[in-house]
Amino acid sequence: VDEIERLWPVAAQPTYVLSNHDVPRHRSRFDDPVHGAAHARLAALMLLTLRGTPFLYYGEEIGMLDGMIPTERVCDPVGKRFPAVGRDPERTPMQWDAGHMAGFTTAADAWLPIAPDFESVNVARQATDPRSVLSFYRRIIWYRKQSAALRRGNYRPLDGPPDTFIFLRQHEGERRLVALNFAAEQRTVPLPAPGHIVLSTDCERQPGPVTDVFELGPSEGVIGALD
Repeated sequence: VDEIERLWPVAAQPTYVLSNHDVPRHRSRFDDPVHGAAHARLAALMLLTLRGTPFLYYGEEIGMLDGMIPTERVCDPVGKRFPAVGRDPERTPMQWDAGHMAGFTTAADAWLPIAPDFESVNVARQATDPRSVLSFYRRIIWYRKQSAALRRGNYRPLDGPPDTFIFLRQHEGERRLVALNFAAEQRTVPLPAPGHIVLSTDCERQPGPVTDVFELGPSEGVIGALD
């Protein structure tokens, strides 16, 4: 990110994408069975707080994984020639609910099979769950809309402990610190100024004041409003 920022001309900004229709979904690339939902929220926080234009690929907002495509169901021309690089797994139908065909169609079948986790990973199930990936996406998108620093602010990277990514967004006196911990262990994060935590990927963390340092949990990301 720092190198990208140095290369951009004045008044330009980058675009950021976690997944798209040509590569495996980011959860399938980077997740592990223990921290899957936490990693999905952490990735969302990074995507929606960096300086630039974020793009969401359908299904990211509920944490969809790549589907499983039997050989006889492969549609992608590339996948038919080179099965190891087929793009069908990231193109399975959107998972709306736990009903027939995940609520995507009333037809007997779709062009690709529904991903096997659709009964637990779907919009209907997550829409009323305040701890879900979908609920977190809603919170961070709403917060971004209200924050001039996150929408229009400049970007300044800050030093931090190993496996963390920490940066500052600032616009006309509004300062927002973003601290992301990609480690499976807790990290102690120094602060450039006192402030308070306003949003965390950890549903158990309550908003509150912080001074010179604070503890960032495993696979946790936070936004802090600095004084």
